[in-house]
Amino acid sequence: MAIIDEINEVLHKIEAKLYPNYLGKGEGAFVARAKAEAPLSIEDICAAAKNRGGFTGQYEDLVEHARIFINETAYQLLDGFSVQMDGFFSLHTRIGGTYHGAHDRIGAENLHIAFRTLGRFKELLLKVQVENEGTAGDGAYIDEIIDVHTDSLNSALTPGGMAHIMGHKIKVEGSEPEVGVWLVSEAAGSARTKVSENLGLNKSAEIMALIPSLSAGTYTLEIVTRYAGGTPLKEPRTIKAETLLTVS
Repeated sequence: MAIIDEINEVLHKIEAKLYPNYLGKGEGAFVARAKAEAPLSIEDICAAAKNRGGFTGQYEDLVEHARIFINETAYQLLDGFSVQMDGFFSLHTRIGGTYHGAHDRIGAENLHIAFRTLGRFKELLLKVQVENEGTAGDGAYIDEIIDVHTDSLNSALTPGGMAHIMGHKIKVEGSEPEVGVWLVSEAAGSARTKVSENLGLNKSAEIMALIPSLSAGTYTLEIVTRYAGGTPLKEPRTIKAETLLTVS
């Protein structure tokens, strides 16, 4: 029996921070957002299955078989099949857009893969302990980073592609050399790479930025700005994304 089937206590712990609720539709003054951990690769998950999850075979075989399984899953999804993952979640192909009749073209750009949580996952979510780490400052924060090339959320970056950054009070403003959008390597030395100053979009709630050439690895996105929504700050401040981003 898999270890995950035997757990009756708290399974994991998620840290959360509170951000001001600017939607104005709820009673609370804040919304909670999970503090994201580093994105895991196939190798990372297979290593965990070997070291913690009870897998007794060869690690290299597990990695190879996991890749074959994922590739075949993608193949079947692109043939229009839905895939159910052992009662945890399901994946299916969804067609977006609206159409006028039988002669309308339905383009591949309207295809999306939808994710739905199933019963076993819902039960396990109830076993997660969420720790409230309090408020996250004065309201300036980075909420979502979408890699436009792959449509991935808060997980990956594609050099040469665009990143759509959303948040609050993130507009890049100021003439100091440190002002701008930066990608900070998690590797030794923490090398900082500045994104081009020619931003496709530069607003309080969203920025479009071209990702520069980067070595493979994990990065933190930072925005350095004097923007405050009114009178500019006397000194630039740094807004750090909570999630780590992977360049492969």
